[in-house]
Amino acid sequence: MGKKEDIINGLFSVMEKYHFTLITVTQITQEASVGRKTFYRYFKNKEEVLEESINLLFLEYSSFQENYFSSKYEVLIHNHFLFWSNHLAFLKLMYNNELMLYIFKQYQKYVPTLNQNYLTDKEFKPITAIYANAFTTGIFWSILYTWIENGAKESPAELASICIQFLQNRV
Repeated sequence: MGKKEDIINGLFSVMEKYHFTLITVTQITQEASVGRKTFYRYFKNKEEVLEESINLLFLEYSSFQENYFSSKYEVLIHNHFLFWSNHLAFLKLMYNNELMLYIFKQYQKYVPTLNQNYLTDKEFKPITAIYANAFTTGIFWSILYTWIENGAKESPAELASICIQFLQNRV
């Protein structure tokens, strides 16, 4: 593991003990066993560390072809929530530190590419694509947030079923 990853892990280790707003760069560097110069070589501040950790998660998600090359929406939605259920500890830390908006912003960056990869047989007007991406972002983030807020009790399959039932007006 490199210094950058050590810093990211250091931040999340400290977040298990302290609220994000109270964490200092010194605490992160001590936990990561790196110097302040090393920290600033990679990041400007702790927010950038957080943003990079979320970016890495979205890169991991988008690297799995099965996450956007299924012809069934239910499979796509299931895979989406399966991915996040495997990162439940991360999500809980984000929620407990009131940082879920960072995930929302990352959805805004990645959803257009994911939609473009998934909807290869469709051509949208630019304005339609903008709102389709906003719709997708809103649904996935909001359900993820609500799931965490309610204790993450439902399985990925249950969440996918709920989404499909709603989208097909069967609720």
